[in-house]
Amino acid sequence: MLGITPLVLIVLPLLFQIIFGTISIFRNYSFKFKTVCITNIVLQFVFAITSYCIASYNFSKYFEQHPNSPRCGMPFVGLIGLTFISALILFVVIVIQYFIKKNYK
Repeated sequence: MLGITPLVLIVLPLLFQIIFGTISIFRNYSFKFKTVCITNIVLQFVFAITSYCIASYNFSKYFEQHPNSPRCGMPFVGLIGLTFISALILFVVIVIQYFIKKNYK
């Protein structure tokens, strides 16, 4: 049931940054670009911890149903790697949007 949720949670701050960062640059809304950036950086860390907890819960439920199956930690390594890649892409998008905002005004 919660199988793909950790992967979606890791990518959500990046999608929010692309959407709301672009909106805050080109349109006049109540939220500012700085607020959007800080919120998405914090969400990246919160969602990474939440996705790790959900993945751990999923694996514990799987091993309760299949007690004799071998246990492997490689999915957690992949989850941590995806978190680092997503955070790196988030920072690159923030820098690109910052320079776009600087040149736009």
